[in-house]
Amino acid sequence: VHLTDGDGSIADSHLFPGEGDQEARRVLSTLASRGFAGHVVLEVTTSGARTKAERDGLLTESLEFARTHLLR
Repeated sequence: VHLTDGDGSIADSHLFPGEGDQEARRVLSTLASRGFAGHVVLEVTTSGARTKAERDGLLTESLEFARTHLLR
């Protein structure tokens, strides 16, 4: 699964899951309910982070989002 989010524009915004208008929560929950046991690749843009710590925090939040909605 290639996990990212967007805002419906033509640009690849690579928003953090749950921040755009795509149904990332529902997709992950559906996969979990069907016993998905594959890999998830997270693609997000961290260019707005000003420090390594901020970048790491954003990535950690995205990983937790995926775990929360995929591990049931």
